[in-house]
Amino acid sequence: MKAFSPMQRFRYFLERLFIRGTPWQFLVMATLIGLISILGGILVYGSGEPGTGIEDEIWWAFLRLTDPGYLGDDEGIWRRTVSTVLTVSGYVLFLGALVAILTQWLGRHMRSLERGLSPVNINHHIVILGWTDRTLPLLRELWLAEGRVRRFLSRSGGSGRLRLVVLAEDLRPELAQELRSDAILGKHFNSVILRSGSALNNEHLHRAACLNAAAVIVPARTFAYTGAVSSDVEVIKILLALNSQAATAGAALPYVVTEIQEPDKVHIARRAFHGPMEVVAGDSFISKIMIQTVRHPGLSHVCLELFHHGIGQNLYIHQNPDLDGSTIDRIREGFPKACLCGLVREKNGDFSAILSPPGHLILQPGDSLVMLAKDFDAAREYRQPCAPLHAKENTGQTPVSIPVHTGHKKAILIAGWSQKVPELLRELVSHGDMIQQVTIFSSRPVEERVCAILDAETGIANHFLHHITGEVTSEEAWCAMDLRLFDTIVLLSSDRLASGEEADARTIVGYLQLEALLETMENRPQILLELSDPNNRRLLGHRKGEAIISPLLLGHLLVHVALRREMLTVLHQLFRAGGPEITFRSPAEYGLTQAKLSFADLCRRAWEKGETLLGLSCSGAGENPTRSLCLNPAHNAIIELKKGDCLVVIAGQNPSLQK
Repeated sequence: MKAFSPMQRFRYFLERLFIRGTPWQFLVMATLIGLISILGGILVYGSGEPGTGIEDEIWWAFLRLTDPGYLGDDEGIWRRTVSTVLTVSGYVLFLGALVAILTQWLGRHMRSLERGLSPVNINHHIVILGWTDRTLPLLRELWLAEGRVRRFLSRSGGSGRLRLVVLAEDLRPELAQELRSDAILGKHFNSVILRSGSALNNEHLHRAACLNAAAVIVPARTFAYTGAVSSDVEVIKILLALNSQAATAGAALPYVVTEIQEPDKVHIARRAFHGPMEVVAGDSFISKIMIQTVRHPGLSHVCLELFHHGIGQNLYIHQNPDLDGSTIDRIREGFPKACLCGLVREKNGDFSAILSPPGHLILQPGDSLVMLAKDFDAAREYRQPCAPLHAKENTGQTPVSIPVHTGHKKAILIAGWSQKVPELLRELVSHGDMIQQVTIFSSRPVEERVCAILDAETGIANHFLHHITGEVTSEEAWCAMDLRLFDTIVLLSSDRLASGEEADARTIVGYLQLEALLETMENRPQILLELSDPNNRRLLGHRKGEAIISPLLLGHLLVHVALRREMLTVLHQLFRAGGPEITFRSPAEYGLTQAKLSFADLCRRAWEKGETLLGLSCSGAGENPTRSLCLNPAHNAIIELKKGDCLVVIAGQNPSLQK
């Protein structure tokens, strides 16, 4: 081994001192300045005024070293030479090195503060664990639902002021800039606190004050998985970490809303967390909406308005003890600005939703009303009616609903591959009346697709499935198919790419090629796109076809469930197979053709059929084929039904009432 030279040993010694931190760096520089001052004092000793001691000369050298203003005060060549050397050394050591050490120390502390490593000192706030493609929609929706958030925080004992804490594993400056530049979040940037850390670490969870939060939201991660660990595994580990932190601190667990992508891991998540929690099965929920949209074209626009607080009407849940003991027939007549969609009942801590309830059903103590309204005040406004205008002899029987028609069995083309495909197939099987043929068109090897479908136990028979191998962005692959054979074409956003932008670029290119091929076709198939980036919806403009933005819908759903736990039961009941569902009725099915009626009268017609009217879907006028949606219009407004208009209703039976 080569021996170290004295200089190398000295450099190593200095390195070990400097990496110990700023105090040791100051100590080294102070020692060096002291040694140079002593050396300078010794060199000029005896060249000054008579009677000057060595300590005075050392002080003289220190002053020249630290203050260049003394440079012109000395006499004699030797004394001036030493003074000049000391002054130049002072520029390097005292000014240069010390300022550099101070600057680095200050920079490190400023960067440390910007990284959000210090714990927050607040209570009754909302925590979002992780920065995913759901996080920005979550933050926007929380601010758009500020009134609902204030009521939620007040119920949990807070002041009602909304404060958000986001724990991001990679807290880059770009994230703060993204918040500042957002049209909604930029106005409330000071109320959004960014913390750096992993939600799997107890100390990092402490930075977000999770145990003091009114609610903790754990969104799933669609893209950029960490190594071989899936998003669901990360979520379950986060739930275990929250348990561990609460047990260590001896504190109560907060209310948690989390998203699990694989339905078979939902029960594992429930076992992992011991506190109040709601679990959203993300892929299953999106699959339900997509299949319901295939069944009822136009439903995606209704879902967007119901879920988004910044657009039109929303669902609200509240209790009105004054109405206990009243029948639904009498109650729904008394809301002049809202539509009664159903009620939620709690039994032994579990919630059950009854949507489009029969008129004879009696509201029991503890029941909550599910209302469609513009805001919470409109949902609560109630005026005692004299008597139901449509009342007939109460036989105690539920009116027989009009059957929900979905047309003939559909041949469906699924273009692209993601982990949602097995869930889509499972949901198709649950609607056993609509499958004619399912064709999967993807570049993924057929063997891998078959294994994934078999592992998921979707229940779909092999003779219903057909596989085509090809690239979604390839024009030749699209031209090789006979598109006239399909009733519906679903373009899925891939989850195997690095980001939602890349996935959407692939999907949109495939859609544009498909649109060009369908341009001259008379009976165009229904087209449904799944997008991953909310900003890409505007790229499609008013083109034909519907788009479902998965992160946007899931972000909105997580907010709704976080602010009102019962909402998950309502939405699950609304989109599940075999239960009440949102559908579209032609006026002719209600015996109406080009009629002029108030919206309240139309509601009564729907009640007579055992259904609940939500609004209207009006056909486009002139050269504009785009349909317009109007949910819960003014109840006294006169509506002139035209050809092509549809009524948006909740139809179907409530299984819980059929027992």
